[in-house]
Amino acid sequence: MAVNGQDIGSYAQQFLGTPYVWGGNSLTSGVDCSGLVQQVFKHFGIGLPRVTYDQIGEGTAVSAKGLRPGDLVFFDTDRNVGGPDHVGIYLGDGKMIHNPRPGKAVEVVDMAKGYYMDRFMGGRRISGVSAVGSSASDFADGQTSKLTPEELAANYGWAYGFLNSNSELKEKFAEAIGSTWSPQKFQAELRDTSWWKTTSNARRKAQVMKKTDPATYNASIQAAEIQVRQLAAEVGAAVPTDKMKKIAASTVDGGLDEGQIRMALGDYVNFTKDGTLRGEAAMHEYTIKQYAGDMGIKLSDQAVKDQAQRIVRKVATTQDFESDVRDQAKSMFPAYAKQIDAGSTMRDVAGPYIQMMASELQMPDMSIDVMDPQIKRALNALDANGKPAGSTLTDFQSQLRNDPRWNKTTQAMNTTMSAADSVLKSMGLVSGGAEGQ
Repeated sequence: MAVNGQDIGSYAQQFLGTPYVWGGNSLTSGVDCSGLVQQVFKHFGIGLPRVTYDQIGEGTAVSAKGLRPGDLVFFDTDRNVGGPDHVGIYLGDGKMIHNPRPGKAVEVVDMAKGYYMDRFMGGRRISGVSAVGSSASDFADGQTSKLTPEELAANYGWAYGFLNSNSELKEKFAEAIGSTWSPQKFQAELRDTSWWKTTSNARRKAQVMKKTDPATYNASIQAAEIQVRQLAAEVGAAVPTDKMKKIAASTVDGGLDEGQIRMALGDYVNFTKDGTLRGEAAMHEYTIKQYAGDMGIKLSDQAVKDQAQRIVRKVATTQDFESDVRDQAKSMFPAYAKQIDAGSTMRDVAGPYIQMMASELQMPDMSIDVMDPQIKRALNALDANGKPAGSTLTDFQSQLRNDPRWNKTTQAMNTTMSAADSVLKSMGLVSGGAEGQ
């Protein structure tokens, strides 16, 4: 059921005196002109865009003579920038409610007065609002003369300043005026232009905003830069200031989402002077190195960084990396492919060897990894048929006792001393203990 336009006007007047706050969305603590419009219509279940240049594209065009309560009215109050930069809600009898500028508050004014009459660009009737009540009265009488280019453009749902800034669109607009196209015809013709076909919807909106509402455009760029900086810190990307601004501009102009921003930030995930990554990338660096080490795979710093960048960009996952490492491990340790496929790491498989090596060579077991030459040799030892099967623990113990490090262990020293003592006893050079007493 359509909303009565007079009800919209009556509801809006409850907020007379609400202060002007640029970008504000509160009908009690502060709104700007387009914020007032958006929040009032939201109360009636009607969603509208946030800014003036978007709102003028909603609904259908209404001439000054056809204005009814609840219609939106648009004005060009800044002659230095073409296009609509102010909006209000028409109340009937030539009056509107709006929030004019900083330092002022929501008020009702007579549009028939010279300032607003001279700057009127057009009206829009929003879908879902019924056109009832008084007409534009004296205001319409002052507007029945030939419409200005700004008014004509507004009737087509576009800002004249923007149409005039693009040669292709300027030519199309001139043709529309000369042939008195309907708004539907104009929109159809626009969609057939090269500009429309080669420009994304997000980029089209950004171009219009930049031309017709530069303050909002610049605020959007600043907000995007904050978003990009926060995400860069989160993922561990060190982005130079000039590049940061370019990414922020691309975020607004191209409508980039988080995934696309991550793609851009991935180029700036690099090692610090102390050889580490930062942020989310540092977490991935640790995970990558830990898993590769447990699988007996040695990765270069470049390979680690490349993989961390891919995960940060979300073009790869940790699972993708682990699958690739498992394939490499099965190639390097073919005898243990089944254990690897079952979820074991090569450190799990090498556990008995690592424990024996730690015991025999008196080393902390955490200081021994799968890439240790002794461990690799034991894992890939061949059986009687010449196939990789792994050393027996007895053979591995013998192998360890041939390692120069074993000679420095307490056990080796005790064994040596015991052997020397036995030789001396057999030669009668030392006493056999209590037997001779």
